[in-house]
Amino acid sequence: MHRTKPHIDQHWQRRQIALAEYLDTISELTARLDSLLAFADLCAAQNVKSSTQLLPPADAQPGLYLLPAAT
Repeated sequence: MHRTKPHIDQHWQRRQIALAEYLDTISELTARLDSLLAFADLCAAQNVKSSTQLLPPADAQPGLYLLPAAT
């Protein structure tokens, strides 16, 4: 019994690549939204009313997550 090789043309290949890129983008956006939701839940749990409450105080020392102020 002979198996014939399926004929896959360029149009089909391009369509599959576009679909894979679309699904990858949707996956990345979903992950970002999940992170944003977790952050919003944390802010609600900490009773944060404004993003300015999340900023470090003016006298905070520069460190890993805080860059020195530009002068």
